Amino acid sequence: MRGRYDYLAGRLRQLGIRQSDLGDILGICHQAVSHRFRDRTPWTLDEMYRVLELCRATPEELHVYFPPAPQAAKKARPAA
Repeated sequence: MRGRYDYLAGRLRQLGIRQSDLGDILGICHQAVSHRFRDRTPWTLDEMYRVLELCRATPEELHVYFPPAPQAAKKARPAA
């Protein structure tokens, strides 16, 4: 089973950024970063944009790095 943030994790690996490094950059502990990757704690908008900067991604790529939750995607669809 693939994780929701696999693309983000792969990009951070390419850049040599570990979860502990990301925590230092974001000002949170590595356990808090782990909780975000496992969907236990939501990412803040500031954190998401900071991560995009680290990954050298544009704001238009936000949905690639932080895809919507499956439940949110279902709610967003209009009724047939």
